[in-house]
Amino acid sequence: MSGIAETELDIIDFEFKLQKIRTQITSKLDNQKHLALILSAVEENISDQSNGSSISPIAYLVSFLSLLDQSIDTKTDDILDQSLATSSSYFLDLTLPFVPKTLLKSKFPEILSKLASIITNSNAEAPLIKSAIGSLETLLIAQDINSWNNTSLNINPRRGFGGLLEFSLDPRPKVRKRAQEAIHKILANPPPGPAIEHVASGSGAEFAIKTIVQLLNTKTNQKNNKEISAQLIHSLQLVSSITSANTWPTSKIEHLCDLLLEISKTNDQYLVSAAFNGFEGLFNSMTDEIDNDKFVKVLNIIFDLKPSINDSHLAAAWIAVVAKGVTSYSKVEPLECIKKIPEIFKILTPFFASEISDIYVSVSQCFISILMEGIPDDYLLLPNGADITGEIYEEVDEIITTTSEILTELLNVKFGSAAKEILEVFTVAFTKLRSRANPDFLKPLEIIGEWRTNEDFEFKLEAEAVIASAITELGPETVLSVLPLNLLDPKKTGRAWLLPLLRDNVRFARLGFFTEQFIPLIDSFNSKLQSLDKNSVHYKIFETIVDQIWSLLPHFSDLPSDLQKSFTDKFAQDLSSLLYSNVELRVNICHALRLLVESNVTYASGALNDDKLLTQTFPISESQSNIEYLSSKSSNILAVLFNVFSQTVPESRNFVLETIDAYLSITKPEDLQNTFNKVSVLLKNAFDEEDKQTKPLAKGTSKLSVTMMDLVVAMAKYVPESSYIALFTIFNQTVKSSDPLLQKRSYRIISKLIESESGKLALVKFVNDIEKVIIESSESTHSTAKTSRLQAINTILEILPSDHLHFIPSILSEIILATKDVNEKTRELSYSTLISMGKLMHNGGVIHNSQIPGFDSETPDSQASLTEYFTMISAGLAGGAQHMVSATITAISCLVFEFKDIVETDLLVEISSTVELFLTSNSREIVRSTIGFVKIAAISLPEDIVRPTLRTLLENLLRWSHEHTGHFKSKVKHIIERLIRRFGFETIEENFPEEDKKLLTNIRKSKARAKRKAAEEGEEDEDSKTQSRSKSSNAYEEVLYDSEDEDSNDEDESQQNNSKSNKKSNQFIVESKDSPLDLLDRQAMSHISSSRPTNKKGRKLNVSEFEKDGKLHFAEGNNKDDEDPLKSITSGINAYVDAVRSGPVKGQKNKFKFKRGAKANNDDGFDEDNDEPVKQRERTKFVPRGNKIGKPKPKARKKF
Repeated sequence: MSGIAETELDIIDFEFKLQKIRTQITSKLDNQKHLALILSAVEENISDQSNGSSISPIAYLVSFLSLLDQSIDTKTDDILDQSLATSSSYFLDLTLPFVPKTLLKSKFPEILSKLASIITNSNAEAPLIKSAIGSLETLLIAQDINSWNNTSLNINPRRGFGGLLEFSLDPRPKVRKRAQEAIHKILANPPPGPAIEHVASGSGAEFAIKTIVQLLNTKTNQKNNKEISAQLIHSLQLVSSITSANTWPTSKIEHLCDLLLEISKTNDQYLVSAAFNGFEGLFNSMTDEIDNDKFVKVLNIIFDLKPSINDSHLAAAWIAVVAKGVTSYSKVEPLECIKKIPEIFKILTPFFASEISDIYVSVSQCFISILMEGIPDDYLLLPNGADITGEIYEEVDEIITTTSEILTELLNVKFGSAAKEILEVFTVAFTKLRSRANPDFLKPLEIIGEWRTNEDFEFKLEAEAVIASAITELGPETVLSVLPLNLLDPKKTGRAWLLPLLRDNVRFARLGFFTEQFIPLIDSFNSKLQSLDKNSVHYKIFETIVDQIWSLLPHFSDLPSDLQKSFTDKFAQDLSSLLYSNVELRVNICHALRLLVESNVTYASGALNDDKLLTQTFPISESQSNIEYLSSKSSNILAVLFNVFSQTVPESRNFVLETIDAYLSITKPEDLQNTFNKVSVLLKNAFDEEDKQTKPLAKGTSKLSVTMMDLVVAMAKYVPESSYIALFTIFNQTVKSSDPLLQKRSYRIISKLIESESGKLALVKFVNDIEKVIIESSESTHSTAKTSRLQAINTILEILPSDHLHFIPSILSEIILATKDVNEKTRELSYSTLISMGKLMHNGGVIHNSQIPGFDSETPDSQASLTEYFTMISAGLAGGAQHMVSATITAISCLVFEFKDIVETDLLVEISSTVELFLTSNSREIVRSTIGFVKIAAISLPEDIVRPTLRTLLENLLRWSHEHTGHFKSKVKHIIERLIRRFGFETIEENFPEEDKKLLTNIRKSKARAKRKAAEEGEEDEDSKTQSRSKSSNAYEEVLYDSEDEDSNDEDESQQNNSKSNKKSNQFIVESKDSPLDLLDRQAMSHISSSRPTNKKGRKLNVSEFEKDGKLHFAEGNNKDDEDPLKSITSGINAYVDAVRSGPVKGQKNKFKFKRGAKANNDDGFDEDNDEPVKQRERTKFVPRGNKIGKPKPKARKKF
């Protein structure tokens, strides 16, 4: 049955291809028309002979072969009719795949002889040969193993395949490419038989190797011969065609590798690229386990061809081939590949000592590629009794140990020139091996940490990247055991620079480590602060360090591994106390509390299921248990957060609200109901108290009722169904409040409810009452609450039943007027609301006009449609107020742009002609909106609507071409330019008023100048430039407010870097007279720099060191270190101070800028007259990042 179905599908496919040609009978292209005519004639002839029965592919084959015979002289094999031969060959190529293979086998000699007369003809053109190659491909694929092995016949498949090999090197690109594709397809589809490889693969490989050898010999004698290089590239493309079919003979692999590497020595980048493609094809083809021996042989051959470490031509190319080979081998035998990694790294290690930068950069990238792609993540898992046994785990562990020893050797002074690249390798090693890097990689981590401690070390950023990856993968506890902070111990090296690294990279750590190590550290610094002057520099330094330590708390709260053990009631109480007492810590503590919930919720939802190592060490069930644990404490935490929220100024409490939202999401329904009831009581009491209160509130404070409403809005989408009646009661009472802040929050209740399924059901249930409230409250809406009101209306429209469409005309005039609002967000919402209404009207339904306010109760119903919707809106054009007319035109413009493709043409014509009449109005406000509509019409409406009205449109439009007010002149000019682009200059000129032709001439000249200028500067014509768009995401506003002035984007000229990449690296030793460099010391690498060291300049004398009489004063006997209570703080703190002083400061509009010049070295940031710099609050939106859970970079955030 499947065979019959497959045959039927083939016939359908064949008929589809023929039908496509039949439709080209009227084509303007001669070749397409010619094919259609021939097909028509053939089908007519076949139909006459078959008496109307269906035509089979075999009948077509016979007809096309007959046509081919007619086009060729059977005696001389000359082509009599090139066009007929090409068409016949084309149809043969199309038909043969649908002919039964048995027929192709039996008629092979006859068909091949006819094709051979074409292929061997020197006068045959490329299209004819391409089709003949396609036919030959199908013919050869159909042959069985006996046909291929039968060489006694004069005409056999091997001869046909030999012809394809010759054409694979043809100088004509399309012929050559088609032949190579045919060879690949033939070899990729071997005939059934005992051999895996195709029987013709050997002859193909021999032909390719023979050709390459001959060309290389010729190239040696004729250097810089481009023709020979081109032929070599063609031969390598043939190699890629064979290898990518996985048919290159094993016996010829070594010879091929020799040739490919020989070609890689050349300076011709195209040849080298082609050689690499040959290697890649060879590696990619060996993806089956049966090719393991072949793969090992190839790798061994490549390793035997190892070049010199300073071979500028071959080394980098050889390294790239090694990287590709090893990563490909890992897909065949991953465990065997892992076992070979130490051996491979030993072979590659000497290349890090090369004097040529390209070579040690290449070998570093090779190390990185092998680490990332050569070690599958599955083999880094703990023993699981299935795929990873205890034996495999131990094997991999030994390999990691050996690898760490090899990589540690790279931290030697003899590899100093490649220090930057070596550090990058270690960064990748920690990222890949993760927890399996512990403890083997702790020794190199310690060395790199000591390098970073040296302030003169050149590659601090790269060293920090290594330490950062170690913090992320091994955890802060492990890293700090090797590189302790030492902030309190005067005898040890301080590492305050680790604090920012910890802040940015701690993930999935133990929360208990923070409470055990950092809380005591904070207490110690706080005790020091009590003994210092608050205005002193050192006080500010210590205070900053304390803030930095507290900034670690949120990251220790990012999916902690010991949440239930460490987040105890006592710890929660301590945090609560700090929330009340220390305002500066509220951001960090709230962020930490929120991340405790969100990281576990995100993880429990399966966001990191792809991370097998993480899910093995931290099961999803653990995060679910953590959520239940936090849920049991959420009521108490929410009580604290509610109090903190009410005590925080409105402008700076959104982060508290976000934390509240996180805990509301996991609170049990019964606890939520109790909490909501308490908030509702507090809201009612606040209303009662405020009614009695007569004194105005102090500046910067907020009404308690507004604060409680914020909490009600936050709880709206979480409260259980039993609380909905109370919630809607609050909405009903506050929506008409005289306080705009309460009004805004009242409408937000509706917007919040739509975010949950239960809330959406509640809205549907109470939609009738909500509609009435919204309609009745339209007159009492404050201007500042319009945005929230429109959001609520949009929410209602999302769930509006089809029998409630009377709600649309009831509020339509309000939405139309909102399109002219000064607030951009209100305008955007009005556009989206109009479009939502239009979609509802387009979906159809009944409008109960009797329920519209102001309509008679006996008004008949009407059917909803877009035509009816435009009729409703057009009523605003008859309004007496200019503002209403202008808003209506703006609304129509938006809707025409949105629905132009589905509105009837007659309606579009009527709307367009009606609106354009307002160009004759004397009201600039109305005309401004009308010009906007004209622009929309000129750009988006069909040409057959705009073209007939061009003359009238231009006459009315040009009335305002001399009006500068409101940029009317530039707007009109821009519309005319767009019309010229669309209809052509001649059409516009014909319809242009005679008295305004001067403007048209001006536009034409300016366009010509712009084109000339663009041509001179080598830029694109301005018509083809993509102009920058409005910030608005609304497509309508993007078109309406599209740039009307020609932008001139001056691009800075990029400076050319002429330095050669192969230049030998310059290395300098940084040392002092007191401590000469010890090359045997493992710290020697940190004293090697790629830039020439300079002597430190003498200290400039301060003005204060001169006496009043101008004499120089030398201070004697004053040892400030003896008096300095902070002398125990080592260079780590000093470096930290420098970093703080030279860090960014806030300028205008809260933008960060860096100190320049003399300002960079002063202490203004810690001056006694200045307060502590305001710390930027971190953005607290939670997202997963990388293979751990984290938060995004801070951004400015609008207040709630």
